[in-house]
Amino acid sequence: MKKFIQFMSKHFVVLYLLIGVLAALYDILVHGKPVIESLLMYLLFMGVGFMGCVSFFLHWRRATADKIAEGIGWRAGSPFQKEVAAADGAFGILGIACLWVHGGFWTATVFGAAFMFFFMGVGHVLDIKRNSNRSPLNAGSIVWFGLLFPFVLIGLWTLWKLGY
Repeated sequence: MKKFIQFMSKHFVVLYLLIGVLAALYDILVHGKPVIESLLMYLLFMGVGFMGCVSFFLHWRRATADKIAEGIGWRAGSPFQKEVAAADGAFGILGIACLWVHGGFWTATVFGAAFMFFFMGVGHVLDIKRNSNRSPLNAGSIVWFGLLFPFVLIGLWTLWKLGY
């Protein structure tokens, strides 16, 4: 169990996405909801919303913010952590609201979150390349999430808008 917890602390994005997919599957199989719409809604809710709200609290609170900074390989105590927290929290609120507000709201949330995540991923790649920073929270699943999740969101949004 200890190894699992250590793994999940380094690859937490996998957990959020897995829960989102499982919630969508439940909605599809039990309630007969459309596949694409359910996947998009629950990935927005978990991958953008829930993760954003959790990240807000972790980046805002000094004790956890310093541990996260160290896990990323960055200097602890930086006021930049509060700015990261605010961005995470803002998109967290949008993602949570996607559970109840649909339509154009999803469009804005998808494209805003996709932009933010993609360039966060690029930032991690640049840090790995320029500084050889392979700290657990700077390299690995967080990079792949940042670079690929935007395309998943935009792809699902496109299919949803096309009526699939």
